[in-house]
Amino acid sequence: MKNPMTPAGIEPATFRFKSHEYRTYFKRNINKYTMAQFQNSLSYESWDQVFDGNDVNKTFNSFLNTYLRIFYARFPLKKINNETKAPWITIGIKTSCIQKRKLYLACRNSTSPNIQGYYKCYCNILFKVIKEAKKHHYDNQIKNSTNKNKTTWDIANKETHRKTHSTNIKFLNIDGISTDNQHLLRIPLITA
Repeated sequence: MKNPMTPAGIEPATFRFKSHEYRTYFKRNINKYTMAQFQNSLSYESWDQVFDGNDVNKTFNSFLNTYLRIFYARFPLKKINNETKAPWITIGIKTSCIQKRKLYLACRNSTSPNIQGYYKCYCNILFKVIKEAKKHHYDNQIKNSTNKNKTTWDIANKETHRKTHSTNIKFLNIDGISTDNQHLLRIPLITA
């Protein structure tokens, strides 16, 4: 059966590209707990080969091997995918975005108006689907919240990429003298 979105003479199966791959990153989890484990492992290690050696190169290599073995054991690399964590992104939207990328590459490498028209139509439909998915997600978020005004403003700030600024006072300048005394910072200023 012919896809109604496919322009005349263009079959979706003719677009063959590499599958979309997410970039993967590696990260080490270094915190107080893992650092304490690392220090503990270093303290239990026998350093006899390092202190008893006569050759500087062999001594250094022995130290480095021992240190790196413990380091890699206590701080292993963890694989992190570069995927967004937006809750409104479904598997269907991800698949459609991958398909859109394939169509973009086909459109970029072709001068056919059929392919370009199909790409524009696909982009418009995907834009509407994403807009509806966001709307549905945010409507549910507002409906289920206890403070609807705050939730609405949080969503608006998130969509406009605005960050809330902290209004905490960390320093106070009194008659040219700067102070960070928390007791003085809590005293309300009286203006005459």
